[in-house]
Amino acid sequence: MPPSSGQGEVMRITYLLEVANQTWGGVKVALEDANWLSQRGHQVTVVSRSGPPTWMKLDCAFQQVENFRPEHLPDADVVIGTLWSTVPWAASAGPKKGVPIHLCQGYEGDNPVNEAVRDRIEATYRLPGMHHVTVSPHLTALMRDRFGIRAHEIIHAIDHEVHKPGPKRAPQSPLRIGLVGPYAVPSKDLPTGYKACQLADKAGQNLILVRASNTPPSPEEQNLPFPVEWHQELRPDQMGDFYRSLDVFLGTSSGGEGFFLPAIEAMACGVPSVLTDIPCFRNHAKLVAHDRYAMFVKAQDPTAMAEAIVLAGALPDIRTTLRACGIEVASKYHQDHHGEQLEQVLESLVATPAQGSQQQGELRLLTKEIPTPPLPVSLPMLERPSPSSDTASNPKIPIQQVPPGSNIADNISSLADKVFGKKHGEDNPLPRLLGELHDAAHQEKIKGNFRNVARLLEAARCLNNDDKAEALSKATSRLASGNAEQALQLYDERLEAGDDDEELHTGRGNALHALDRVHEAAQAFRAALAVGTRTPDNYNRLGVVLYQAGDLTAARYSFERALMLDSKHVDARANLSALPAA
Repeated sequence: MPPSSGQGEVMRITYLLEVANQTWGGVKVALEDANWLSQRGHQVTVVSRSGPPTWMKLDCAFQQVENFRPEHLPDADVVIGTLWSTVPWAASAGPKKGVPIHLCQGYEGDNPVNEAVRDRIEATYRLPGMHHVTVSPHLTALMRDRFGIRAHEIIHAIDHEVHKPGPKRAPQSPLRIGLVGPYAVPSKDLPTGYKACQLADKAGQNLILVRASNTPPSPEEQNLPFPVEWHQELRPDQMGDFYRSLDVFLGTSSGGEGFFLPAIEAMACGVPSVLTDIPCFRNHAKLVAHDRYAMFVKAQDPTAMAEAIVLAGALPDIRTTLRACGIEVASKYHQDHHGEQLEQVLESLVATPAQGSQQQGELRLLTKEIPTPPLPVSLPMLERPSPSSDTASNPKIPIQQVPPGSNIADNISSLADKVFGKKHGEDNPLPRLLGELHDAAHQEKIKGNFRNVARLLEAARCLNNDDKAEALSKATSRLASGNAEQALQLYDERLEAGDDDEELHTGRGNALHALDRVHEAAQAFRAALAVGTRTPDNYNRLGVVLYQAGDLTAARYSFERALMLDSKHVDARANLSALPAA
């Protein structure tokens, strides 16, 4: 069935979601987009590590997977990464899985919660060959200024069937003040909202704080001097009634927000809003040429916020203006406008993927500033070693699961004690303990903690020093976590030990490339081609470093060889087109 608009061709579209059964805003938007595109006539599949959502009906296909390896993804025209951790999988899925696209609804690297993986996030945003779609002007500017990316910006959307104005209401007593989001996320800065309510309460304002979150209350949200009405895990279709019950909506974010849907949803429901003076809230003024849709206060200023709460709740003229202008702003964010713009971007990138990449300012692997990892690859999922005859003959031996959040160093120490102390009385506990270390490394990799992955693999290597696969996995993890020098040292150790295979030489080439030792990297990629399969990816890698070494003729030859093996190899074609004329 063709798209309902009668325009364009049917596209096969894959969405990658870490979780689909939680009501985070970014998840909700991606699923709503998937439904809209499916209803438009496109073949859409949502692929997630979790089960499907229970809080909304999907009108598209759904597939639960253990990981996002290419063999678990359907063939498609487009593969869309959402959260940063899904983007490398989209980048490395291969041409049969679709043009890789990153839907950016917020920059995760500025969130203090992600401090430990910030380097990895930044490397992900710099992956070559990716197309990026943003949903707000300040995200577009951030990606341009910080990463040199020219993203495709589309307007955001809310569900106007759910979020619509109720009857105009006089302020209640107590004044109902709405605050939405998890307390534990620093960028939401809910503590400032609580302090503002305390100040307003002390000043004599009769109020009740009406909280909504998809997480349980934090200890800091208990035993407050004013009443709190708690709503946990409301379904998206219940949020309209929640907003319409409010007298004032409070947006406390201190920065780092990509869009913050609750603010626009509250405005759409006719609720006067008090918002912090940050880009994601100020950007709405560009659509209506005024800023009368909210009372703006300095971020992290509870005194100014308390004063604005009292004014927004007490003065009829202010309430009337905020309500009318808020409804006006929210009317600009319609699902059809958002969906049509998204559809147009996807169609343009499917039609001209190579040109689209160059329009973003990214010469695929041709710029000197390419970070680690220098190629659009993601680490393979860590596989446990094949069981030895001891474990195979005794299937009852349990595999200890490492509990989430456990201390990695303590785990390693405990496991080492078991090996050398033989506390369990096993004749040969080594296979089981190696398996436990692999399981722990696997869990850390899922969470993006690549330094912990490397440490766990180092422990495994100490137990089984001759395990070549272990050494290569550790080297790959070092490279992905940004430590190219240590990765190269590990690869060189295997080379000195007499190893000579494609994986080793390719890994050395990637590490040398990350260290800007392009001549040596070229030799490593030549060695990979000599001893292994002559793949288009390796010819493309070789062409990149030859270009950076200044040998344009040899680079052209390598890209042409890649296209001889795979005429649809997107990166090689883009690179060949980007070379200066001979």
